[in-house]
Amino acid sequence: MRKPPLPQPTVSRSVSLADCAPVLEELLRAGGTVTLTVTGSSMCPFLAGGRDRVTLSAVTGRLRKNDLPLYRRPDGTFVLHRVVHVERDGSYRMCGDRQWQPELGVRQEQLVAVATAYVRKGRTLTNRNIFYRLYRAAWTWLLPWRPRLFRWRARLRGNA
Repeated sequence: MRKPPLPQPTVSRSVSLADCAPVLEELLRAGGTVTLTVTGSSMCPFLAGGRDRVTLSAVTGRLRKNDLPLYRRPDGTFVLHRVVHVERDGSYRMCGDRQWQPELGVRQEQLVAVATAYVRKGRTLTNRNIFYRLYRAAWTWLLPWRPRLFRWRARLRGNA
């Protein structure tokens, strides 16, 4: 007699990244990847919280401008923001795509992982995708003009 298939779980549960950080870091050290659903809105318009996912890999060497690392702030908060500038002292200037105030002084030892693939609106992209490469270069270049762009967008939508 055949056994019936196991039921699929129907409940989704959110787990704090701080709670699973040791397991995540161990998986990355072993050469694995980890896929997480994005929370928050700081990476909009590229990544939307609750909708999109990122695949993270271990950080190997120095990051470059436009890379998207997961790092830990001194207060323990995990953040996924884009590198907008590599400083001469080796630290990084980071900024979310929905922000215009860069975070200064992020050090190499704060880096946990770097994003290598994305599921955005159900479509998978990698860092090699030409449209994503153009988007991230243009969006980083537009950093000084983001406040104006956001104000114009709000006016067009009638939110101003």
